[in-house]
Amino acid sequence: MQNRPPIVVILGHVDHGKTTLLDFLRKSNIASGEVGGITQSTRAFQVGGCTFIDTPGHAAFSKMRMRGNNLADLAILIVAADDGVMPQTTESAKLLLANNTSFIVAINKTDLPGMNIQKIYTQLSEIGVLVEGYGGTVPVVSISAKTGVGIPELLEMLNLVSEMNPPQADPDGNLEAVVLESRLDPKRGAMAIVVVKNGTLAKGSPLFTNHGVGKIKAIYATTGELVDSAGPSIPVEIFGLSEVIAVGKTIGSQSVSHPVLADAPKIKNVNGVVRVILKADVLGSLEAIIASLDPQIEIALSGTGDISESDILSAAPQNIPIIGFNVRVSSSAGKLAETEKVKIKSFEIIYELLDYLKVLVQKTLNPRAHEKILGEAEITAEFNMNSDHIAGCKCLTGQINKTNQLHLSRNNEIIQDIRFRSLRSAKSDVNLVKSGIEFGAVFSGTVDFRINDRIIAFTIDD
Repeated sequence: MQNRPPIVVILGHVDHGKTTLLDFLRKSNIASGEVGGITQSTRAFQVGGCTFIDTPGHAAFSKMRMRGNNLADLAILIVAADDGVMPQTTESAKLLLANNTSFIVAINKTDLPGMNIQKIYTQLSEIGVLVEGYGGTVPVVSISAKTGVGIPELLEMLNLVSEMNPPQADPDGNLEAVVLESRLDPKRGAMAIVVVKNGTLAKGSPLFTNHGVGKIKAIYATTGELVDSAGPSIPVEIFGLSEVIAVGKTIGSQSVSHPVLADAPKIKNVNGVVRVILKADVLGSLEAIIASLDPQIEIALSGTGDISESDILSAAPQNIPIIGFNVRVSSSAGKLAETEKVKIKSFEIIYELLDYLKVLVQKTLNPRAHEKILGEAEITAEFNMNSDHIAGCKCLTGQINKTNQLHLSRNNEIIQDIRFRSLRSAKSDVNLVKSGIEFGAVFSGTVDFRINDRIIAFTIDD
């Protein structure tokens, strides 16, 4: 056994500065390019002899944070000085304490004026985190991830904590690599981002979970460089897999029989009132979305990768909408969707996707809740002319267009959904009538209207 670089996970609430801290460490600028300003996937890379794992802070990504904590030797619990302890701070602290993971508290944004650090110490104590100098032994460092103040002290503290109980591995032993993220690349097939816990990943090696999952064709370092192997604590991206492996699973050089960190997400809810097809960029995102869905959403089909023609053909027979997260729609799939009248909605921010699906459920359960009334008319007479049964009407409010969707209402109850075939006013064909105008209407199909019935023109808010 040999000492290996510590694996450090960064945990905390959304927008408390986790990615900004890692940006400063590796001199990159990922945070400014993140859609919605939030991290929505797990990333890993090496800086200064440590392997860092960046986890999302949004509530939907709790399983990603749990996996990051399970994998890590050490953790940094980051707390923004202006916000203090927030829900995902509490969740992360509970994970760390339950797993007995050594961690350091980093109080970020301390360059802002008027910060009350003592108040944060009190909030931390209320969730069971007792820092040094405040009744406990958990190291605490004040930093500014934006300016770099306190970062050297934070790294020094990480090294000190790691040296007290250095993590070890056997680079020549049995391979154990944990899958942080996985997806289906449209050109190169199934891939995974893994962190090696023991042994060495090598190009050409066969891989196993509880069964064979392919042979490594290519290994990429987090810098994008093509490499031939990766030893303990090294995060890499691998290609050549025969399937998209569930995030959290351990892969090895032989069949893995020991417990894995997580299982594949359940993707079926037979009690749903709304069926959708769900496509996401990576399996971790798919898992987070599924775990956060309204119980009345049923996933008819799910997977990683771009929306394809096969997805359209699966959706078309039952008119199921396709929901995409950080994926593209191929031009051929887009054209087929238009032909088959399949609705595709794509999102780049997870909470916008979840909000849309909540509204979709509400519209299904109560379709009229999202109707916007455009105009209303009263039927004041009825008569026949040639073969037409004509309703004499007066527009009471708003305006009514010939092409509007219409309800026929009687005694404040919707009797029938109807459409106009023609409108006439002042002996002329018209397309629009406004409040106060009398007109004659011929309906499409059979409409059993009566005098004093109401015609309600409406549209559906998206």
